[in-house]
Amino acid sequence: MSRDVQPIVSKQTSFEVFRYQLVVDKTLQMDMFNKYQSAEDVRSDKNNILQSLLTNDNFGFLSSQSEITTKLLHTSGNLSYFKVGVRRSQKHYNKDFTEKVLPNYPNILVVFNNHPDIQKIAIQANKSAFSDCKTVSHFINKTIDTRLKKSNLSFFIEPLFDKKEFWNLVNKYSKQIKQVTFNLVSPNMAVISKNLKLNLKELYEDTNTQRTKVELNAEPESYLDIKESSKFVNSLVDYSADGGGNINLRVRGMRKLLHTAQSPNEFMLDENLLKDFDWDKLDGMFNDILI
Repeated sequence: MSRDVQPIVSKQTSFEVFRYQLVVDKTLQMDMFNKYQSAEDVRSDKNNILQSLLTNDNFGFLSSQSEITTKLLHTSGNLSYFKVGVRRSQKHYNKDFTEKVLPNYPNILVVFNNHPDIQKIAIQANKSAFSDCKTVSHFINKTIDTRLKKSNLSFFIEPLFDKKEFWNLVNKYSKQIKQVTFNLVSPNMAVISKNLKLNLKELYEDTNTQRTKVELNAEPESYLDIKESSKFVNSLVDYSADGGGNINLRVRGMRKLLHTAQSPNEFMLDENLLKDFDWDKLDGMFNDILI
């Protein structure tokens, strides 16, 4: 009698994908001893500036909320892999029923693709380390933004999401939407802004705005009529979904805002791949995923 052979099911771990943008602050004073003498000089070399920071021996992520530890594991081309751990307390029970609290450092993998036309980050989800990936994106954002200020650069991170999620919310709360707010980052990537109907680049060049809010409001007794056929609204949604910003919706009768960031893009990997660290294989996978 043949015996059924059960396939070995590997454990999967999930990642969320974020987009970052590097925007030049044109009002900051250029250092006369710096090799960059203009905003355009900085803009043309922005990704090299970031790469030098990420691969610096003294670089590490910082959080005002927790004790963070960072290790650069590997770099290859535009890819940089970091292990990020956080100090947690864990109870240990002894044989005699006594207990003691020991430090524990659960950790995650963070991967950057610093290609100028991509600029994406994959953040591993691990609730024993961090409550969610957005928490990680916040301290990544603050750490890098603070360090890049001396180079006249600002660093912004936004989650990627499926634009269908926005339209699903619009359809679900039809005739109840009171406000829609687009919080947009000034673009430095033509690949995500080429179809944008609002000329954010010109607005940035004219005013140095790095974040622009577009807010749509209904009258008190009315509601917003948001149509998917609108080329202008669609362009804002597309730009936001590609990591150019985020969208909030206020619905009649609901106290909390609805956020598109609540449904970020995710992908799964075999956990064993992150134990063996076959870098050739991982490089190929992340180059295919973070595109």
